[in-house]
Amino acid sequence: MVTVAARWIVVNGRRQSQILKEQKKANLAHEFDKMQELKEKVKVAVEHLDVNATLISWGESSSKWNGLYKHSDFMDGVGDTTPEYRKLREKIDAILPDDDLQRLLSVAKTLRQRDYISKAPEEVSYDINDCPEIPPDGYPYAWNVLRVLDNWPPDDPAPRPSVFQGICRFDYLTERHKAINYLRKEVPFVIRDDPKVLRTVERWNHPGYMQELLGPKKYRTEHSLNNHFMYFVNPRGKIKKKQLRRMNRGRKEIVAPEGWEPPTDLTRMTYDTWLSHANVTDDKLGPDNEHWYYRLIGCGKMGRCDMDSSEYLFDELSFFQPRFENELYMVDPTKQKGIHCRFGMKGVIAENHFDGSRNMIAILGGERRYILSHPDECKRLCLYPQGHPSGRHSAVDWSDPDLEKFPKFKMAKVNEVIMQAGDVLYLPTNWFHYIISLELNFQCNTRSGISKDYMEQIHNCGF
Repeated sequence: MVTVAARWIVVNGRRQSQILKEQKKANLAHEFDKMQELKEKVKVAVEHLDVNATLISWGESSSKWNGLYKHSDFMDGVGDTTPEYRKLREKIDAILPDDDLQRLLSVAKTLRQRDYISKAPEEVSYDINDCPEIPPDGYPYAWNVLRVLDNWPPDDPAPRPSVFQGICRFDYLTERHKAINYLRKEVPFVIRDDPKVLRTVERWNHPGYMQELLGPKKYRTEHSLNNHFMYFVNPRGKIKKKQLRRMNRGRKEIVAPEGWEPPTDLTRMTYDTWLSHANVTDDKLGPDNEHWYYRLIGCGKMGRCDMDSSEYLFDELSFFQPRFENELYMVDPTKQKGIHCRFGMKGVIAENHFDGSRNMIAILGGERRYILSHPDECKRLCLYPQGHPSGRHSAVDWSDPDLEKFPKFKMAKVNEVIMQAGDVLYLPTNWFHYIISLELNFQCNTRSGISKDYMEQIHNCGF
């Protein structure tokens, strides 16, 4: 016979079991709700990033910061916070508001005065203007260097209707995802019409803006007795030993060959003075005439890196800001090495060389011709050796190559691309480039870390 106490235990046990089931059910429902909430947050975040990809600016303008105008591309920790720059941006942003993408596209189209077609499309297995989602085998296609130089001699900046282009050009608004794929594969490409880039293009080509931005300050300017410019490390003790060791990476001391002279000299001048040299008639721009290469450097989070640093470059070129959400231009924002700008006058040639880090290069006005080579072409490009003041640069004069002295050069392979306002070129670590200014132009670049993909080719070449 079941006692009352026993019956109570059974009933209570069932009740406790039911309570536990209800609690478990409630806990599962709570976890499900949390999962749904997390999914929603992820969805919103992804949508936010997708929206950011096509925004003209990173934020909103017209708000005040310490009583001054705060432009829409402001980033804490970098940039120019002086009242003078804030007032200038407030003035130009009122004239050129960041709310009209069609206006920006129209400005860029107006600045691009020429269309260049592919010289030999039948030899390439892909359409450079409609490239596949991922890089095809053998990308980028390359041609014999003498064929390319014969078609368009470097000392002649007069436009040619067709070029030996082997790298893809992507439209930012419709093919950004393709550019990301090529970036992850560490191959070169050009991306065109990023709204943030076009904002800079519009400002920098607006009458009088550059004069106001740069003012009467004198900036670093390279000077050459002809149209050729080659980077060099001064071996004569004018560079501090600590800096020299860093530039040599502890490998070889810089030693100049007998009779060596610096290929260029350094001066300082105002933007207006440089412009007076650059804006001259073609008869004064021949290869044997003097040329000047104007330079600006924004140090950013590197700290003080130049005596006349131009920190406003981080405001002007918001697409080069070290933001983690800026994945296309900043592979590793923590490794950014400032923003460097070089303004070229027509005919200026930067000799063939490679750089030891990833490089994003933007054209903000004018045109430049880039002749590119894969790192495995290193030995055929006949570089000055490590330890030479111009090590990692080609010893060959591409305007008049001496094939008896450099017989391997005639076997080198290259491709080329004409960069115009609103174009950004990605050059992976250790890719070679030879640059010709086809007209007065504004070019800026930034670097963000090192890829190991092409180190073996460069090491096998003596670097």
